[in-house]
Order: sequence, then C-alpha cells, then structure tokens
Amino acid sequence: MFESKSRLQEDARSLLEALRELGEGYYAALFDPKGVLLESPDDTSGGEWVLRKLVQANAEAFFRLPAALRGSEEMADLFEDFPDREFFLAFLNGRVGVLVACPDAKGLEDASGKLLKVLADRLLRYNPAWRVDEKGRGLFFGTPRLDTVVIGRPAE
Repeated sequence: MFESKSRLQEDARSLLEALRELGEGYYAALFDPKGVLLESPDDTSGGEWVLRKLVQANAEAFFRLPAALRGSEEMADLFEDFPDREFFLAFLNGRVGVLVACPDAKGLEDASGKLLKVLADRLLRYNPAWRVDEKGRGLFFGTPRLDTVVIGRPAE
C-alpha cells in the first residue's frame, strides 16, 4: 500500500509527540547520525534548545551507546552535563534513534513497547534505507532490531 512521504512524516511526528506525552517528557527528538530530523515540541525556544543542541552535537555518538552498554565499546558520558535529568533512547536498526528527556526513563521504556513498534513501522515505510542495519545487512524477512537505553539518575 502506497503512502505519501508527507503522511508518513506526519504520522512519525504524531507518534513522537505521543511518546513524549506517555513519558510526561519535556523534549523528544527523532534523529539520525547527522542530527535532528523531528522534535517535540516543535518550538524549542524555551529550555528545550539545550536538549536539541545535545542531540545535534552527539547524534553520531548516541548510536554507539548500545554497544558500549554491552561492554564491547568504551565511551565518555554523553549526559554528564545533565545529572538531574533522565533520558530514554531507542534505536531502530542502528540507523535512526529517538531520545526522550523525561522524569522516569525506565517507566517510559516499560510502557512504550506498542508505541515503539508502530513508530518503527512508520519509519521503515518512510525511509526504506532504514530497513538495512548499520552493517548493511537486510532485514526483509525478520523483525527490525530495536535497542533501548535508559539513562537514569544516580541512586541517592
């Protein structure tokens, strides 16, 4: 079934907004290694511009987080300037990611499963290149790889 790029982009924008609202977040971004593709809220003239800058500056590095957490790669703390905030990240096939700044990142991870699956479907339809993972392996018959990362506050 053919769907227009503009319709798929609007669906992705709505789903990003829904994900931010589910986590009671104050900022969410859809990004690729080059930077921000979509964000919620649309107007980042408030304090959200700092988070947009974080994503723009570290977009490529964020994609190394899942490997670093598996222990196969070392990396610096990308969130050290935000010790009082929590972040939920999800990566689709290592090609496109979502970041949500919210008060309870683990809670959002637990609650977001169905919403992330719908978002993944829309994103794979929007950009068929994202169906192939970062190593060039096709995922035509299997399910897409979805890695999630929770950056929480240190225990007091």
